[in-house]
Amino acid sequence: MRLATVGKWINHDDVFVRFVGLWFVVATVFTLAWVGSYHLLPAGLLRGSNPAAALAYAGSVRGEFLTLYAWNVGATLVPVGANTLRSVNTPLGYLVLIVQTPMYGVVWGTGSLAVGNAGRIPPSLSVLLDRSGPMEITAVVAVVVATRGVMVWHQQSGPRWREPFERVRSPREWSLTRREWAVLAAGYVLLAVANYREAVAIARVVG
Repeated sequence: MRLATVGKWINHDDVFVRFVGLWFVVATVFTLAWVGSYHLLPAGLLRGSNPAAALAYAGSVRGEFLTLYAWNVGATLVPVGANTLRSVNTPLGYLVLIVQTPMYGVVWGTGSLAVGNAGRIPPSLSVLLDRSGPMEITAVVAVVVATRGVMVWHQQSGPRWREPFERVRSPREWSLTRREWAVLAAGYVLLAVANYREAVAIARVVG
């Protein structure tokens, strides 16, 4: 019953209800991964695993911001593209986001950040408010729920690992409501704010 309730929320017709539902799911898996890795996994376990870490510092806050924002906007296209596939009632972009998010929690818990050497990040509310990561995740959730309707292929029923996907729609039939456009725009604005904060923090460390 609980899974059915979660499914009802994250696939609700109202984009704001979808946002709240998916945000709570993502926040839960992030927190569990963060706390669990902080106490159980070796320090620095995922250091160097982020492809963005290979990018050299752009030399200024503006340049770093533009680099980070372009990178992260591109990264949002992965779950948005996955939304073209829908299994029963759930877009696969949701699954991509839920699977990716624990990695961010492990990066925090094991102190595997790409910049600096601050060690493990202890789980606390003050850390959440001080860093740009939670803001980035919230922004991506907004983008993903706003683009739920960009379906092309649909899997009618289970078992999900055997049932084929059938093409049921063309991209020319896609449409977003005004509320979905608003959430989508808010997501990318919030992502820009988060990336600017991150660029400032990086400049203080390496600039």
